[in-house]
Amino acid sequence: MALFKKSPAKIRILVLGTGGMALAHASAFAADARCELVGTVDVVPGRAAEFAKPFGIKKHFTDLDKAIAWGQFDAAANVTPDSIHYPTTMKLLAAKKHVFCEKPLAENFALADEMATTADKHKLINMVNLTYRNVAALHAAKKIVASGELGEIR
Repeated sequence: MALFKKSPAKIRILVLGTGGMALAHASAFAADARCELVGTVDVVPGRAAEFAKPFGIKKHFTDLDKAIAWGQFDAAANVTPDSIHYPTTMKLLAAKKHVFCEKPLAENFALADEMATTADKHKLINMVNLTYRNVAALHAAKKIVASGELGEIR
């Protein structure tokens, strides 16, 4: 939260794309007291509204541009198909929104680099969801390394 100019009471999250992985993202954000799910976007009519129901999300859109015009969110979970990550993330970054993007970040290095460079330029987070982020064994390994039990890691 240090990158936010004003530390919000809760980070307001827009879920972009409501397919299978969106449920995992939304469930994790809903379980975090620092987050509030405030909107959903899906190009299939009715799908965003249906996805929103169990989470109590009040705003839903079939068009990202309309969600951006609404603007009442701090960050977006981009859970769209791979080929859509770049254009949608670039729109979100242009709107000065942080983005948590499902993997891969983009279809090639040049596009991913442009996304990262744009985020840096605007002092925004543009993070990719890597598979191993949620693996319990890696969390345990991190604790062991941080404890110093293994000595100096080089």
